[in-house]
Amino acid sequence: MLLLFGDNQIDRIVNNWWRYLLGGMLVMCFALMLPRGWGIGLFSGFMLCSLGIYGLVFRNWRFDPGLWMLAILLTVTLAPCWTYFEYLNYLSLLTEKPNNVARSISRDQIRFWVDTSVALTIFFTTVKLAASVTVKNWSRTRPRKDQ
Repeated sequence: MLLLFGDNQIDRIVNNWWRYLLGGMLVMCFALMLPRGWGIGLFSGFMLCSLGIYGLVFRNWRFDPGLWMLAILLTVTLAPCWTYFEYLNYLSLLTEKPNNVARSISRDQIRFWVDTSVALTIFFTTVKLAASVTVKNWSRTRPRKDQ
C-alpha cells in the first residue's frame, strides 16, 4: 500500500532513531544560536526529534504484542494535527492581505515557509510510521484462532 511503509522502511527509521534525534537537536540548537531573524529550522528540528523518539519507542515493533495500541493512539491523535497544520500552512500561502494591499514576500516569510514545509513533511513521515506500525504489529502479534 502507498499509505504504509514496508518492513524495510520501518526498520530503517527504527534502527536510525538516534540519528534523527541527534540531528533534530543539532538543527534546533543551530536555529536558536543564530541571531533573531537569521535562524531557520526550529520546527524541522523539533519534528526530527519527535521522529527519533517514535523510532526509539517502536524498536520492538515486530515482537511486542501491545505496541499496536500505542501506535494507533499516536496515529489517531497526530493525523488530525498534521492535517490541520498542513491546512494552515497552505492557507497562509493563499490568503490575501486586507484592503487589497499588495502582498510583498520577505525573507523571513520564505524561511518560515521552508521550515514549516520541511517540518510538515517530517510530521507526515511520523504519522505514516505510526500507522504502519499499527497495521504491521497488529497483524504479526494478534492471537491466531487455529493455535
